[in-house]
Amino acid sequence: IQTINGIQPAVQPIKDGYSVIVSDFYGEDSGRTAETGTLIQHPIRLNVFKLSLKFKGISADISAVDDMISGHTTLTVSFLHKGVYAERNFYPSDRNFTDNGEISELSVNLIEI
Repeated sequence: IQTINGIQPAVQPIKDGYSVIVSDFYGEDSGRTAETGTLIQHPIRLNVFKLSLKFKGISADISAVDDMISGHTTLTVSFLHKGVYAERNFYPSDRNFTDNGEISELSVNLIEI
């Protein structure tokens, strides 16, 4: 993650805690025909990003990242995808914060608006 709302996070996601999921959304009338099995697609929106992130580190740093995300309905995030940085607007979903004293973990999904 390069920036969240123009600010660089105190820590980066852990090595296996960074996943970029790209989804396509199709209308309810999409599907296969009963006669020939031909696929009929009615795209509503293509290439919608979801970032699945997990941070681990000193409690103060993880709290700072959580504070950047919490309480916002819209986040502008610059993130690495296919070797280049992309910038999109997201909303935070499914935050999980674990505080073990000195070390904390934060898992969060950011879903493109």
